[in-house]
Amino acid sequence: MASNGSSGVLRRFGAFGLGVALGCSAAQPARADLAPAFVSKVSVDTAYVTGASQATDMAFSGDGRAVVTRKSGQIVVRRAGGATTEIPYPFPPTLDTGSEKGLLGVVADPDVATNRAFYFYVSNGPTSDKHRIYRAVLSELNAADAFTVDSTPVLALSRGVGPGLEGPANHDGGGMVIYNGQLYVGVGDTGSNASPPTNKYASCLNKGNGKVLRINLDGSVPSNNPLAGLTSVTACTSPTSAWSTAAPDPRIFAWGFRNPWRIWVDPFTGLLWVGDVGESTEEEISVGGGDQHYGYPFVEGGKVWGDVDGKNCSSMVPSRSCTAPAYSYGRSVGTAVTGGLILDRCGWPEVFGGTHYIFGDSSSGWIRVLPVNDARTGFASTTSVLFANYSSPVSFRTDPDGALYVVLYGSGAVYRFTPTAGCGQAVADAQVPTLPAAAMGLLLLALAASAIWIQRRGLSRR
Repeated sequence: MASNGSSGVLRRFGAFGLGVALGCSAAQPARADLAPAFVSKVSVDTAYVTGASQATDMAFSGDGRAVVTRKSGQIVVRRAGGATTEIPYPFPPTLDTGSEKGLLGVVADPDVATNRAFYFYVSNGPTSDKHRIYRAVLSELNAADAFTVDSTPVLALSRGVGPGLEGPANHDGGGMVIYNGQLYVGVGDTGSNASPPTNKYASCLNKGNGKVLRINLDGSVPSNNPLAGLTSVTACTSPTSAWSTAAPDPRIFAWGFRNPWRIWVDPFTGLLWVGDVGESTEEEISVGGGDQHYGYPFVEGGKVWGDVDGKNCSSMVPSRSCTAPAYSYGRSVGTAVTGGLILDRCGWPEVFGGTHYIFGDSSSGWIRVLPVNDARTGFASTTSVLFANYSSPVSFRTDPDGALYVVLYGSGAVYRFTPTAGCGQAVADAQVPTLPAAAMGLLLLALAASAIWIQRRGLSRR
């Protein structure tokens, strides 16, 4: 999981030893930790999932169940009525829970309603091939909750399409999202902390660490991945070895990340929104596409460290300018960012006064929001608003109707948040951009004119 320097494990973890409720109806009224501005506007169900020590992530099935992962390897399944089942660690090799490793992420297959399939990010290999992704199928609704695991990982060294994801200690990643039928995976750079930074893995394009990877759901590599057609790229053999050249890891979609702890793809734009944990100066949220260098180790948030052993973003192969973060904050604000998502349904724009991105800081325990610009390419303002304070928020998810769920590692719980006023339809469920107000007005006028014309034509024919 994400950390900052050698003490990050203590900050994020060491202090602490599901069915989907569709719709946005009222929940339990426990709101003590909400910011005062939202106490009357938001309902919080603090009992949605409890007793899930070291909870790391969650996903939803299509049959009223929710799946919650625990760092220690167990999986909690919550049914629609609230009953939970804890499934013992189901994956083949022994789980490594040392430092920030463990069962770190889960995402549902796009066809989960019919195939009941999920993808899990698991630290269960040797150091050179530590993190794998497995596909597992949840039992039918009328049977006891259990997972049937495909023992062949979707992503691992054994796939033969890229190196193993190294995992000596921390900076492990584990964030996953599926967009357009492809799996995006955030992977950390393995640590090796220093200031100024010396770990080159984020910029070594023969390594999957320090990247956002993109693969097909069967484990194959999309032919249009940005490095898939290249034969030689900037490379290295270890975090601090000399720069060299080698064949690329074709799974790489975007690079230059220290520890992309949680990632999200906006279904309207296809842009990545990444919460990237900083070294010693700044935390950042990056927004952009693939085939981009997001700066590390040459840049950390707004801090420009400069060349590392004579290299920078532009002098790499392929050459790319460093993509600046959309937002960053210093250590007086927080020390371990958790990337979030845009809240644009279920009445959330009415709660916040517009479309906002929600994110958190697991070490500092706060959750904040930022207004999103009209093009959804970044932020309309970099002045964040406090939403709530909870113990170690490590994942943000929404259900099919847009209710918000926050996975709290420190509390061993999942809380469910809904607007008190109920669901609005601020953004249509269909994954298409909304029209600007002026265009919508013209469309309505055109429809009205057409209706009048049709009516008159009908009358003239009588």
